[in-house]
Amino acid sequence: MNTATNTTHRAHSAAVEFKKGRRLHLSLVPLGFLFVVFLWAVYVSKDPSDYERAQGYAYLFFELPLLNCIVMPIMISVIASRLCDMEIKGQTLKLLCTLQKKGSFYDLKFLHEVFYLLIFVLGEALIFPFCGTLFRFTETFSLSLLVRHVTATFAAGAAVLILQHLLSLCQKNQILPLIVGLAGSFLGLFSMFFPHAVARLILWGYFGAFLPYSMNYDDISRQMSFTFVPLPVGLFVGFLLFSVLFYLVCRCIFLRREV
Repeated sequence: MNTATNTTHRAHSAAVEFKKGRRLHLSLVPLGFLFVVFLWAVYVSKDPSDYERAQGYAYLFFELPLLNCIVMPIMISVIASRLCDMEIKGQTLKLLCTLQKKGSFYDLKFLHEVFYLLIFVLGEALIFPFCGTLFRFTETFSLSLLVRHVTATFAAGAAVLILQHLLSLCQKNQILPLIVGLAGSFLGLFSMFFPHAVARLILWGYFGAFLPYSMNYDDISRQMSFTFVPLPVGLFVGFLLFSVLFYLVCRCIFLRREV
């Protein structure tokens, strides 16, 4: 009976959480950043030669994760900041934590943020077949690579969101979380040029850590070619385990903190 009651209460709390954020029009945030990514994909894919059409998807699978290193940390920090600041500015955080368990509040708020992350990731997935159709790529479209891209992008985004979620809930002024997101976008991009041992220590660099292709540039012909890179399963599984542990640690920090 208690289990059924708890489940009903959680479902009701989740519905209330989404209703609270309805007037914020937060869907415009991932859609806006998605539009930027879309414009970039169209710009780099336009007027392709026959050689470029033959590797059009490979180019997008290489380019978009690198672009995500820049745009996604900023987008995630804005989403977390807006949703958490709603409680802090309204001074309802303490009240909410008396009406429901702090852990439940923390989890539901995080899931609300994940919803907007999912909008971006799934929307970006549509860019690949759209550009392929629009610019008539002759390369065979790989659904497995698209699933890999979606999974890796979502996993990296969720890991960054874990950090931004904690920062936004623990800060009365949302400037610091936004600065962290902005700094993370630059750090994630520059981590591509660091040694692998160092780059793996940078959370924001994982948007580009699971690239399915490596790029080679011929100075003489001035053409790019791409080589397939298998998914580093050990690294990916380790990153997922780290993300789960990181979430539990951040959750514990929030639960121990006075609101």
